[in-house]
Amino acid sequence: MKKGLKVTYLKHSGFLVEMEDKYLLFDYWKGEIPALDYKKTLYVFVSHVHHDHYAKDIFKLENRCEVVKYILSFDIQRTNSWKQAEQVYFLDARESVEIDDLQIKTLCSTDEGVAFLIKTSGYTIYHAGDLHWWHWPGDPEEDNQRRKDTYQKEIDLLTGENIDCAFVVLDPRQEEAGSWGMDYFLKQVGARYIFPMHCWEKYSIIKEYIDKNERKYLTGTIMNITAPGQTFNIDRD
Repeated sequence: MKKGLKVTYLKHSGFLVEMEDKYLLFDYWKGEIPALDYKKTLYVFVSHVHHDHYAKDIFKLENRCEVVKYILSFDIQRTNSWKQAEQVYFLDARESVEIDDLQIKTLCSTDEGVAFLIKTSGYTIYHAGDLHWWHWPGDPEEDNQRRKDTYQKEIDLLTGENIDCAFVVLDPRQEEAGSWGMDYFLKQVGARYIFPMHCWEKYSIIKEYIDKNERKYLTGTIMNITAPGQTFNIDRD
């Protein structure tokens, strides 16, 4: 493949990012992982323990690549499933580490676990996990306000980052509030390519969001995800 990125949408918040010498797998829960080059290193990221972001089957992936390393949110350490893996790293919120040629920073989620910012091979990649502006009608106003404040505080930490690919929540269950987190991210940070996720397979909301907002955010492209298994090739500028 070219010296760029190949992004495959798996399901929900799960994505596989392929680079020239490595794979980054994010929040795999369900969906078909494509055939992998056994010689490339596979880095498996899990943002938190919720069932729609984490499946114990990820630890079977050591049969798919020669080297597999797991970068997991701290809350997964309380489970026993990870013990069968050889190379496991647990990260807290607001932590910075280097693993091989990956520079990794985490943010504090507004739900569980962490979000990831990764710099490697000249690219910067952001995966939100469940870091989102969660606003639920019927919840106490102080809870909604706390989640808003926390979300904005964490996203503001990304200001100035030149992000190439961003995987950001767009949740239809919140109705009009479901896009507030995406709106704030795009206004404050932005990215060259933005992949909406956590849509619960209601892909029409992605097209609707693009139609309403593509002219507002001229510095980035919002990707129109329509089905699991869809791939996107991103060449280096």
